[in-house]
Amino acid sequence: MIDPQRIQKTLLELLAIPSPCGFTDEIVHYIGQRLTELEIPYDLTRRGTIRAKLPGVGAGPARAIVNHVDSIGAMVRFIRDDGRISVAPIGFWSSRFAEGARVTVFSEHGSFRGNLLPMVQWGVSRDRGVEAVSMDWDHIELRLDEPVFDADDVRELGIEVGNFIALDSNPEVLPNGYIVGRSIDNKAGAAAVLETLRHVMESGLRPARDTYALFTITETIGTGTGSAVLGNVSELLTVDFASVPSTEKSPFKRVTLAAGDASGPYDYHFTAHLHQLAIEMKIPHQKKVLEAFHSDTASALAAGHDVRTAVIAYAGDASHSIERTHITSLENVAHLLVAYLCSEPTFQQDTPFTTVDDFSHQITPDNLPTPPVRQPSVADVLKVSKDTE
Repeated sequence: MIDPQRIQKTLLELLAIPSPCGFTDEIVHYIGQRLTELEIPYDLTRRGTIRAKLPGVGAGPARAIVNHVDSIGAMVRFIRDDGRISVAPIGFWSSRFAEGARVTVFSEHGSFRGNLLPMVQWGVSRDRGVEAVSMDWDHIELRLDEPVFDADDVRELGIEVGNFIALDSNPEVLPNGYIVGRSIDNKAGAAAVLETLRHVMESGLRPARDTYALFTITETIGTGTGSAVLGNVSELLTVDFASVPSTEKSPFKRVTLAAGDASGPYDYHFTAHLHQLAIEMKIPHQKKVLEAFHSDTASALAAGHDVRTAVIAYAGDASHSIERTHITSLENVAHLLVAYLCSEPTFQQDTPFTTVDDFSHQITPDNLPTPPVRQPSVADVLKVSKDTE
């Protein structure tokens, strides 16, 4: 059984581990320990991408499920003469959502607490200078909770340019199933994947084909998958966070099946296969084009991997700020992953190279366009021809 309480517990543990992109070693250790507990073998790349393997029943091309465990964050850009610190963002997020964030700065020899704040002259008369400050990273500063009053004081702590800054998640779990906090993207996806793997191992299920579970560490900057996809993988399924409009009814319970994103369309046949599985298993879902979305799927294609791609996403809101998801959506993602693992591949023998005789079709008797009825020519109607003139 998929256990939503276990998903929640795993998510909270993941959120407790600081992991801005580039500072992900500890969350890699956590994922590796969980896989070891499940007795799932895995490989680890030099930088820390994990590739776990579930042996399949049948022969043929393998499949892969990918999600990332890195998050947005910041880095020390400049230490000012007054002891405040200018920062540079890690990942693509707005300085609007940095203001007020509680953070930890990691130097090589210690860690220090602080706040990200707008650069204003604070006062007691409604802080009238705040609204006049430009909203950009040049006007965000880090206030250390240490007795520092100049740049030398800061450096004596061991803090230097290039030190990583991790945002506090401050997660809140509500009785109605909502989970709110920073960095839910994509630790919630990792929690759902780990629960799927636990269910498969404890229930004795065997995937239809060899399946790899990839946990990447640089998706936030657009290079997550890289070389992690092996050459025998024909299908790559990404699990990620996707914001859904607040006006939609019950979106928090559904799985989003993405047809495409900012990088272009996903694979026609693979996406249709997942759609059919969701219908058959009665998993609440919706189809979307994620216009402002980029994922490990795109980085895999950019790296040159010849794979069919698809994306499923749990319901989210306000990505890269104070994010929100719902435990029911995460549970449904896990149910769809189990259904996918147990299903036959989209194409039984999806080899890297084939002939047109074996290649797929997108226009079939079911969706064959009806030829349009066009008006006859004037000559046909009037029976006029050069022979009768």
